[in-house]
Amino acid sequence: MTILQNFEVITKGKSGNIGIGLGTSEFHNRKILLAILNFLEEQSSKIYIFGNKESLNHIRKQINSKYKSSIFLIHSEVPEKDIFEFLENNTINSVIRGSLSSSKFLENLKEHLNTEIINRLALLETVDGHQFFYGPVGIDECNNVEDKIEFLENAKKELELLNIEPNISILSGGRLGDIGRDNNIDLSIGIGEKTVEVMKERYPDLVINHDEILIENAVKNKSNLIIAPDGISGNLIYRTLVHLGGGKAYGAIYMNLEKTIIDTSRVGELSEIQGALLLALALS
Repeated sequence: MTILQNFEVITKGKSGNIGIGLGTSEFHNRKILLAILNFLEEQSSKIYIFGNKESLNHIRKQINSKYKSSIFLIHSEVPEKDIFEFLENNTINSVIRGSLSSSKFLENLKEHLNTEIINRLALLETVDGHQFFYGPVGIDECNNVEDKIEFLENAKKELELLNIEPNISILSGGRLGDIGRDNNIDLSIGIGEKTVEVMKERYPDLVINHDEILIENAVKNKSNLIIAPDGISGNLIYRTLVHLGGGKAYGAIYMNLEKTIIDTSRVGELSEIQGALLLALALS
């Protein structure tokens, strides 16, 4: 069973109220609507679409009467703010960023959910079909041992919710044999080694390895949680896999929050939006 199939099992018989944001691109707004229509063919939920007048007009005529009781268009000149207000008053029980501005979305998330620490756990798939959780995907996330440990603790909980036994790969900036070539490489390798050491001390039976810079070994060994050396390399690996390497993304979970928030790329493919809708329903 794939990780995505685990989420599908959880959604059996569930219904949710999901909010999702539109940006300024007509092309991507239409793609979001198509993902919603595909999702509603399989799932029973109500979808609240937030956007300004122009963005809503991009999609309004494509919604037929069949979805009158399932899709609600919410006009807003500040959708990044209003979507969280709907979450606060429980009109919706989960949020998907969709194609909203990342910086504005994060600003409102931190304010409304009273948090400064952001950890996103992405669900990715290689071109050969291997699915795995992955992080960090934000350039400012998870850049030292302490942050990695916190990330891993939260990710471990997410896997346990899915009844998935963690098989963790920690990546760093070089091989052990590269120590001494560059101070930054030495630091990255040291962080990788220390992260594994700490997690093994806490959880002696945990399957966790420092695969150094050899990300191909992490995939070969069927790791279901891969941790990049830092936020910048993590973001680059994500973009290379999804936008250049024929892989897929299915959204990213904002971990350790009281509410269910799912991130997506503003230029995400149809499969990413549909995956995010599935995650939002499963975790709400």
